Amino acid sequence: MKKILLTAGALLAWTSCAVAAGGQTVAIPAEDYKAILERLDTLQKRVDQMEKAESPSGKAATAAMPSKLAKDVETIYDTLDKVETKTLKDRINLGAELRTRVDSFKLKDDNILGGDGTVDHNDNYWTNRFRLNLDSEIQKNLLFTGRLAVYKNFSNQGDTAGNDASQAHVPGDSTVKLDRAYVDWIPEGMPFPLALTFGRHPSSEGPPSELKEDRLRQSTYPSLLFDGEADGVVATVGLERYLGWKNSGIRFAYGKGYQDQDTNSVSYVDNGANPYDDINVYAMFFETEIPGVRDSLMVLSALHATDINGMNIPGGDKLGNMSLYGVHAQANNVADSGFDIFLSTGINKTDPSGRTFVHPVTGADIGLLNSDGTSEHTGWSVYTGLRYNIPYKAWNNPKVGFEYNHGSEYWASFTWGPSELYNKLGTRGDAYDFYYIQPFNDNLFGRLGYTHINYNYGSMSQVFGEPGESNAELDNVYFLLDVRF
Repeated sequence: MKKILLTAGALLAWTSCAVAAGGQTVAIPAEDYKAILERLDTLQKRVDQMEKAESPSGKAATAAMPSKLAKDVETIYDTLDKVETKTLKDRINLGAELRTRVDSFKLKDDNILGGDGTVDHNDNYWTNRFRLNLDSEIQKNLLFTGRLAVYKNFSNQGDTAGNDASQAHVPGDSTVKLDRAYVDWIPEGMPFPLALTFGRHPSSEGPPSELKEDRLRQSTYPSLLFDGEADGVVATVGLERYLGWKNSGIRFAYGKGYQDQDTNSVSYVDNGANPYDDINVYAMFFETEIPGVRDSLMVLSALHATDINGMNIPGGDKLGNMSLYGVHAQANNVADSGFDIFLSTGINKTDPSGRTFVHPVTGADIGLLNSDGTSEHTGWSVYTGLRYNIPYKAWNNPKVGFEYNHGSEYWASFTWGPSELYNKLGTRGDAYDFYYIQPFNDNLFGRLGYTHINYNYGSMSQVFGEPGESNAELDNVYFLLDVRF
């Protein structure tokens, strides 16, 4: 019995020491801690009395006491479990999301399917998406945020689709994907406000996606230009004290769109059997609350990607560079009207290298938004919409929204990981999107939506080859249930 009490005491001491070693203190009330120690002391004294008991009455008492003693020790262990659980929660906050969605698609006149007159549809397409959210204040100036995701088709039988920029945003199998994992470090003693962010960035589901997703802002970058998963390093300089504009700052970002990682050769030093240059991405963002407009956002973006390649297709290296520029403006509950509005614009410009590669299926020559390797092109897109918050408490204040985007013939951006099952913002043509959000309680909502897209040109934001004209049309009706806790 002494061993049991010693073990309980050791666990209690270890728990408190472990928390102190981590730089934090468990927020257990002092009186509770003192009560645990007093309980252990009382139990130890009772054990000592049992061992000294020699009379028949003492033996009878000894026989009766283990059951009560076991219950007391059980109580100690229950208390220790609660302390350890609270210790974990004090260090890492956990949250979860689960979404079940069903889509009904119809695609007409698509060139890949055979051109005019063709129709393909899927009336019963189901997916599940689970996310585990993590965050921790490691220290006052060191913050961690992470998200793991499992996004799968019902009864998935195929391989997971997508590349590294969309693994957690394209449905596939039941494997766990790293959606985001990054640290914000705010160095002390700097002459100006500075934050460094490194890891797998919050670069998906950016403004204005939070309106349709019915949540707070999820990403640094406006979704028209970049929507996907990305690894990199960002330096943010706060400008509010200098400009007087609320929440103003400038960000400098670096990441990679592609990195050679063939471990079967010496390609780590760019000397493999079939080497490809890395796609380096440099970006700068200025953002602020619009002066005089409450609960608003304006973001000016500039992004440059070098040495875009043909994704390991022979001869597809160094097709050229591409630059993106954008302006995003957004305001919530404008003039207390219940309306949230936004407007995004983007321009892309290519700088081809003169190289092309041969398409492995069609045999066509493929360059950077061209077929000759030399033609430069500029594309543009506009994305706008609104959401109305219906003030009807009996129905938990539902919301209704509309979005529209148009892309030109040579529009291209880095929207590889959208929340939808199709790349709406990569459309070269017109996309119309309607939705209705019905909250059922604070944790559960449903969304019913309809999307219609006219594809005037093909390839949906791909940067390879001439887009080519298209008469394709997509119609999709969907319904989803989303729970967050």
